[in-house]
Amino acid sequence: MTTKACVEAVWNKTKTPSFFRSAYPWLIVCCGMLFYCYNYFLRVSPSVMQNELSQTFHITAYQFGTLAAFYYYAYTPMQIPAGMIYDKFGVRFVLCAACLLAVLGLSIFISANSLSMASTGRFMIGLGSAFAYIGTLKLASIWLPPNRFATVAGVTTAIGMVAGALSQKYLSMVVELIGYQQALRSALVAGVILSGIIILIIRNRPKTQSLAAENEMQTPMNIKQLLAALRIIFTNPQMWLIGIIGCLLYLPSSVFLDLWGIPYLKAAYHLTSEQAVSVSGCTFYGWIVSGPLIGMFSDKVKRRCLPLTCTGFFAALLLCIVFYLPDSIHPSSLHMIFFMIGFCCGAHPLCFALGKESNSIKVSGTSVAVTNMLIMAGGLLFQPIVGKLLDLHAAGSIGMDGLPVYAASDYTFALSIVPLGVALGIFLSIFLKETHCESQAREADERLFATPQTLLSTELATESEVMK
Repeated sequence: MTTKACVEAVWNKTKTPSFFRSAYPWLIVCCGMLFYCYNYFLRVSPSVMQNELSQTFHITAYQFGTLAAFYYYAYTPMQIPAGMIYDKFGVRFVLCAACLLAVLGLSIFISANSLSMASTGRFMIGLGSAFAYIGTLKLASIWLPPNRFATVAGVTTAIGMVAGALSQKYLSMVVELIGYQQALRSALVAGVILSGIIILIIRNRPKTQSLAAENEMQTPMNIKQLLAALRIIFTNPQMWLIGIIGCLLYLPSSVFLDLWGIPYLKAAYHLTSEQAVSVSGCTFYGWIVSGPLIGMFSDKVKRRCLPLTCTGFFAALLLCIVFYLPDSIHPSSLHMIFFMIGFCCGAHPLCFALGKESNSIKVSGTSVAVTNMLIMAGGLLFQPIVGKLLDLHAAGSIGMDGLPVYAASDYTFALSIVPLGVALGIFLSIFLKETHCESQAREADERLFATPQTLLSTELATESEVMK
């Protein structure tokens, strides 16, 4: 039996109602989650390589921040095209191609012998990774019930945090032994294997959909509808508010955890690399625990804004203690404090649920993409800014390797962006409109993206109700 025949045989077996309606949709969504884990590994990898990358390319903090931010230079603006591509062509082949593109970017980064070449590799990694999170949420919106969306968003973020914590722990040990280039080579093989898993398992839509729903999935939006979707999304004030709040509340991850957290802990709390990675990892673990719990709680009580505001307040309070009262913190309590910071940040995925529910389900990929673009703009803007502030605040000390030496006060000054940004996000969340886990799209907007079959079914149902 050929490989294709084996795959088709497995696929046919999954068409039984008991399996298809329960396990298989979650298996498909989990494939998207795996790519998000891979994306997270690639995103946070520079955080444990500052010394190695700085020495290899002889760069300052600002240049290091810019190198890492090249990931976001591609990732952030690609969110809208990625969402539109998903809405138009489906998830299966697009997600596979994106994974291979990230692998290609990683191979360029590993073999780079200049800063410009390494930046190109980071850019391509970001380009491929741009499809990871929204692809997972797009699969969830197609294959799972609407009241599971926030749960999937939380679980996906949590699993990504697992990847982030484990990758920092793995790389911190291996990089010192064999160098960052050899440490990253295993990720090349993993990426190729993952692309094969995606193409074999993921399907664009359930086989058991009704004829009208199947036709709707098969009929992609035309250019007029795509432009209408962007107009509706970008003229919705709530979408801008959701994106800005999400960006600010995600700064502990996009700025601190992804890049500057480990160097800060080593400088401010005099930790070794292993200790700093361990403390930083506790933030990931707190995020892992709270993400699914807060998502499920939000789905249960049908509230999005209240969990977002309450947890954000405690996150800002704890961050202020870490940055401005370091002498009052015993090193042994750092693990618990950073765990609680991560736990309080776990409500962040609710921003994606708010973004999806503020628009028509027909453009769920595009609306989630716009939300993700605005949120991830934090890394694009603030990773280099923190590096620039470090260089400006540094006293001018030069180390044995000819590179600047940054004191704890330099990091505290530069990273004040994080607690202040979270505090601003809490204030802005007061103006959010609650969706109660239901689409807030207007009927006129829904009709813009409906297929002729859907419109006909709606009209017939309306006439039937009138006749009754």
